[in-house]
Amino acid sequence: MSRSSIAAWLALIVALASAGCGGGSSETTTTTDTTSTTGDEVEATPEEQAPATPRQPPPESAAPRDVHLPPSTRVTLRNGLELDTVQADRLPIVYARLVIRSGLARDPENLPGLAGFVAEMLKQGTSTRDSGDIADAIEYIGASLDVIAEADSIALQIRGTADQLDAMLAILADITMHPAFAEAEIQRLCARETDRLAVAYSDPATLARREFYRLAYGTHPYAHVDITPATIEHLTRADLVAWHRTHFVPSNAFLVVVGAVTPAASQRSVERAFRTWRGGTVPALTFPAVPDRTGREILLVHRPGSVQSVIAVGNLTIPRSHPDFVALDVANQVLGGSAASRLFMDLRERRSLTYGAYSSVDELAGVSPFRARAAVPNQRTAPAMDAFMEHLQRIVHEEAPQQEIADAERYMSDSFPLQIDTFGRIAWMVGYLRLFNLPDDYWDTYRSQIRAVTPAQALAAAQAHLHPDQGIVVVVGDANVVAEPLARWGEVRIVDTDGAPLTIEQIRAAAAAHE
Repeated sequence: MSRSSIAAWLALIVALASAGCGGGSSETTTTTDTTSTTGDEVEATPEEQAPATPRQPPPESAAPRDVHLPPSTRVTLRNGLELDTVQADRLPIVYARLVIRSGLARDPENLPGLAGFVAEMLKQGTSTRDSGDIADAIEYIGASLDVIAEADSIALQIRGTADQLDAMLAILADITMHPAFAEAEIQRLCARETDRLAVAYSDPATLARREFYRLAYGTHPYAHVDITPATIEHLTRADLVAWHRTHFVPSNAFLVVVGAVTPAASQRSVERAFRTWRGGTVPALTFPAVPDRTGREILLVHRPGSVQSVIAVGNLTIPRSHPDFVALDVANQVLGGSAASRLFMDLRERRSLTYGAYSSVDELAGVSPFRARAAVPNQRTAPAMDAFMEHLQRIVHEEAPQQEIADAERYMSDSFPLQIDTFGRIAWMVGYLRLFNLPDDYWDTYRSQIRAVTPAQALAAAQAHLHPDQGIVVVVGDANVVAEPLARWGEVRIVDTDGAPLTIEQIRAAAAAHE
């Protein structure tokens, strides 16, 4: 090997050794292109030489489209039971929702809450199975069962896989037609309901709702939002059996089946499960008139030592089926329907009076209440009332700006598709149509109905159905602190947490004696 070759090899070895040890060096090593003999830097690629492309704004969203429920097949069975089937095959799941068209509003006058007690007892045993057997049967087929009592209905819903439809309907039919109302289960539920009411009546928001409904409805059955201690004390098994026999009849019910089942298969399964269900017609009920107010009424529920006041302000409005309901709902959305609405933004964000302030219009078959509500520190009760009255007067006297109406409608319209994301929700929405006698295509045009409401229509609905000068104010708080400030809005009537009348003198005397 020549001397020059040896030198080249030595140079290569040194270079390789330097490269291998370079990771531990603090010096920077520059690597050059071995194909170049000029030492010039490698030229940039055309992409590197081109200027950066300006970022483009996202495209405008398309106009919201109406959301169409899957088609429903509706039949009336021989026994009078109405069946709606919605075939949806994307999942092997089935929901069956049975709705009885009688709820808390059909309670006997002397036993408010009886309907809800009947509903609670349905899962506590039948003529052939006790509560444990029912729970085991539901678990065995991988299903779930819920029973819900509301003002206008009792709903029984069972959910499971499509291959277990017959088994699910058999359980549903059994608890619907053959509740045992066993004395031991009645006493157990009475004890549980007594404990629950004791907790509920210590909650100021629950007290405010209870007293608001009592004041708003008077002798109308909607006045009762829960069972009472007196009902628990006096109800008998015969009361439960009689109410169930009267109202749980097929002509007073409808069943919605949604999921991986054809209408024909659904009808066969339902007819097989409910083949022995018979019954007459539910007696017609004439509700008493609700109170007619000519001025504002203020009720203060004295809760000694309370550090905050729960405020509810409102009045009775319209049934859910009323043609003004959507426009009124838009007006309510502007006022207090969400955290972006006027009440929340003012009472919380601007004035820092509360963690949240909202309003709503209940959805009932009969006349429904509107309520604006918040919980505030006792010392801030007066400014909170000022804010409520200011916004209530504004919503009924000023046309909301077009942008504010558009924002409210966008919120309502854009959130609507999220309400039909499961088979269970579809079953509920079909049942909603039947319960409130709404058109079959109501949900198909619902988003269009919302977006069609103009500022003038929202104002007209608010003016027609919201009455702050003839409304109800219910405050739950310490009367020693809040009674005097409330008087600026009208005469204040005071009751204790059980509804018994009190005077401010009695309250102050009791407070002085306690000290």
